[in-house]
Amino acid sequence: MLLPHLPLAQIESPLSYAAGLARYHAAKPMLPFLRDMRISPEAIASSDPEALARLAEISGTSLNDLRRNAPVRMGKRTYDLRGELVTAEFLSNPYTVFCPACLAEDDRTGRRRGRWEWALSVVRTCNRHEIPLVRQAQAKWDDKLHDLDRRVPERGVQLQSLIEKAERRSVSPLQNYVLRRLDGVVGPDWLDDQTLDQATRATELLGVLVAFGPAQKLPELEPDDWDHAGRIGFWFTSRGEKGIREALEVQFRKFDDATGTPGARKIFGCFYNALAHSKSLKKPGDIVRILRDVLIENIAMPAGTKVLGAELPERQLHTVASLAIEQSLDPRTLSNVLVAAEAIPEQAPAHFPIPVCEGRAIAGRVKRTVNVISLWKSMNFSRPIVDQLFDDRLLTPIYYGRPGARGRTQKAVDREEIAMLVGSLQAKSTELNAEPAALVAISKAAEKAKVPAITVVHMILGGFLERVFRLKGQDGISALRVDPAEVKQNAAACTTGLQPAAAFGALKIPRDVGWRLVDRCPQEVSLTVHWVIGADASHQIPRFDPMIINDFKARFTHPARIAQLYDLQVGEVVRRLRQRNIRPVLAKSEIGLNFYRHDDLKPELFI
Repeated sequence: MLLPHLPLAQIESPLSYAAGLARYHAAKPMLPFLRDMRISPEAIASSDPEALARLAEISGTSLNDLRRNAPVRMGKRTYDLRGELVTAEFLSNPYTVFCPACLAEDDRTGRRRGRWEWALSVVRTCNRHEIPLVRQAQAKWDDKLHDLDRRVPERGVQLQSLIEKAERRSVSPLQNYVLRRLDGVVGPDWLDDQTLDQATRATELLGVLVAFGPAQKLPELEPDDWDHAGRIGFWFTSRGEKGIREALEVQFRKFDDATGTPGARKIFGCFYNALAHSKSLKKPGDIVRILRDVLIENIAMPAGTKVLGAELPERQLHTVASLAIEQSLDPRTLSNVLVAAEAIPEQAPAHFPIPVCEGRAIAGRVKRTVNVISLWKSMNFSRPIVDQLFDDRLLTPIYYGRPGARGRTQKAVDREEIAMLVGSLQAKSTELNAEPAALVAISKAAEKAKVPAITVVHMILGGFLERVFRLKGQDGISALRVDPAEVKQNAAACTTGLQPAAAFGALKIPRDVGWRLVDRCPQEVSLTVHWVIGADASHQIPRFDPMIINDFKARFTHPARIAQLYDLQVGEVVRRLRQRNIRPVLAKSEIGLNFYRHDDLKPELFI
């Protein structure tokens, strides 16, 4: 053992300590000293366990202290650093890294010390002097020993010049996290659940994507760029999956309007490639699973597609084109119906994703459609009653075009919905073999009771009528028979207030706009509906309180009503509103009609 004993500084790396021993005990450079001590330079440079043990033996220093300050080689390109398993890429080798201000202070005490943390690639700023560390590339084979006396010949004024040229900056939160974790301090949950390699790499790669974009080539980044990326990335990874998803989804939104069908490589570029084809990081960690989930949730891919090493078991999303092929539908017709159903926006790009279940359900409706013009035949019902079924939402029309869009037309109804309505009515009836004298068809009963035919339909479905029959051998609603006296007797119970058609007519708004106002309740610009319930509580009859309608009419208006009030053309009303920059409180794009507050409109604007 070498005497007198030279203590190991708490901050010092084993290589720096070996250089100190060489000068203190032999007044020699580090390389010949190691050979004299039977320590392989290559072995000590890579912190081989046997080399560290030999260094502890000759110096009398604790082997545990030496191992604590070194990434100890465990296998090919794998190291143990204070209990953390890291790869060679986590280390700054083959560069020699130093802080000129730290070396200047060391020179005043007589011995330079290489800090153990300088061996980590993520450590790029001196936490004592808050200046960037200097990185020197390897020029000779023995530069890997990082002998600072030889590798950094600058002293005094020259060293001071390096210090003065350095720009001040704080230590990055990622560097702080790594060093604190190596000291046993608990950090953010998601990062702590990854290996140190995975946490650092994921943070920096995500930061590169956000800061420099997907087209950035990683080898072209300088250390300061990586430092900046780590700062940016830590803001997201420190918040776990929620933060990471936030960054990835923002990147996705940048391609919402892109032409063609941009894939994962186009959208995420360097970030995706680094995770998909990493040679150095065999297990990138949970970041891969998060990116995979985001890709599956946003890009339409067929079953069997390999996504970052995992096979997609079943399709999650469709595009209009892929859904049309799968369902054997015309893509233009399907696109129109998807727009009307608000599954896709108007002018949606070709790659716009549609959830598989939603897309197939809408496509199924298209394949089951019955044209409105022939609906009365399909239901064996009169045409006026068909219109009333739409008014009261007992049937839902399938549209082409969004609310308020020019050319928006009612095209069809889902055959399944028709069957359910007819089936519900027939389920309330008792079969008869012959036409009874005292019973009549629904339309006739409505005429005798002086109520709309739709009211009789509601009365059957709501359980207001006990005597409901159907003629044997006949189909459809026209086969139903009711007692007109019973209809007249119970009509008052389900005719309080205004029918939807009357309420919407009073406001001079289309039926669909009226129901959209109902759907918005209880928001400010909305309508409240009163539901009448009979013996069968599963069916509700919509009615509107006239006071509610009058109050809405007094507070809100729309261009058609304004035009009628001031004897103007609707187009002229719209022009004047735009000219004065008067914005609607509810937009046409959302509900099909622009609504304005009466209080915002001055009469002189239209006179």
